[in-house]
Amino acid sequence: MNIVMRRLGFWLLLCVGLLLQAQASAEQRAPFYKAERQGQVVYVLGTLHVGRPDFYPLRPAIETALEKSARLYLEIDHGEAGVAQKMAQAMLCDRPCLKEALSAPEWNTLADRLGRQEAALRTLENMQPWAAAIVLTSADFTAMGLSAEHGVEHYLSARPGKGRQTIGLESAEEQIRLFTEMAPAEQKEMLVQWLNMPVRERLDTSRELVERWEAGDAEALHTWYKRMEKRYSSSPAIAESFDRKFLIARNRFFVERLLAQAGSTRGPFFLAVGALHLGGPEGVLALLKKQGFEVKAE
Repeated sequence: MNIVMRRLGFWLLLCVGLLLQAQASAEQRAPFYKAERQGQVVYVLGTLHVGRPDFYPLRPAIETALEKSARLYLEIDHGEAGVAQKMAQAMLCDRPCLKEALSAPEWNTLADRLGRQEAALRTLENMQPWAAAIVLTSADFTAMGLSAEHGVEHYLSARPGKGRQTIGLESAEEQIRLFTEMAPAEQKEMLVQWLNMPVRERLDTSRELVERWEAGDAEALHTWYKRMEKRYSSSPAIAESFDRKFLIARNRFFVERLLAQAGSTRGPFFLAVGALHLGGPEGVLALLKKQGFEVKAE
């Protein structure tokens, strides 16, 4: 490729959560805010989807807010029945669809990247391209000692809380459709970007992302994201489509569904969604402000 890491390769880092190469420490703030409207309180945390045990506990302000909250709102309730099975079914097809989607040179590149391990190639060849890209990136996380099991959402869900409800703002089906409804060319591009992205550049980019997350400023993180998007985009139309489907539309769903469920109840409530959903003119924080909330960093 003539650009080392184009648009969908960068998206893949964001979607699957390649965010945590740095050592966890007390200096990690995370984007965390308090939104208040006529006595109704919503705490908002920008999360990471993978992690390590030494990342916890979170800083005291976050832990205290969670303890006080009557409800924990997440992108998806990980306790929802059959989530893993639904995802596994969506990732597979009944023929060698990945091998069909790739050209012979692309398939050979994949084989080379996997050390010509036949078992690994057989596992991947019946996967959708988007699914293969996620599996391969997840293997990178595992090699670095990171896992979704220790992601922030799982940690929050497991925290004890007397009478606290955990509520998913999206269903498993809705999240899965984000990927399955991608155009074939977009799906393939996700995988081809993984094949062509040098490991060092991928790690350097993720370290930059970590630094901005650690600073705890959602707006600065959004500014960085848009700068990287412009730098690495190979198609403005695809970039716009991705942002509209994966970020903007979902930001609106998160806020609308949370407020509809909360009604006039004062709370406090705790909203935890991916950190890149918070900042920008169409981010969760801006949408809460449009609904009359005063938003302050905590």
